[in-house]
Amino acid sequence: MSCAAGPSSGGYRGGQLAYPEAENMTRPTVEEVDFAAFKRALERATADRMRIVPGEQERWQRYVSEHGVREVNFQGFVRSKYEGLEPVILDGGEMAGYYMWSAAEERALCWRPATKAGDG
Repeated sequence: MSCAAGPSSGGYRGGQLAYPEAENMTRPTVEEVDFAAFKRALERATADRMRIVPGEQERWQRYVSEHGVREVNFQGFVRSKYEGLEPVILDGGEMAGYYMWSAAEERALCWRPATKAGDG
């Protein structure tokens, strides 16, 4: 299962909805994933040239745009709780997604975008 696919835990956020279609949307979430599984997926992605690092600006921006990643929000949230995590994208495979990770901390967190209620 891809980190970027599947149901996420939505819920009532309070206040009024700005857009009627938002009633059927869940919230984006951050999911901690098994570090050993992430490392294996990272190694496979690197070997298959499916790993994208921030320095690859064109590929990076294309992925972020196509998948609706809120980079500033995700990175801000993660960095408020953990130190030393770096962004990486796995663009394919079983664990495809946008991650913040650290080998020293043995931690990997994945951005799970909002989905339509009932999808996934």
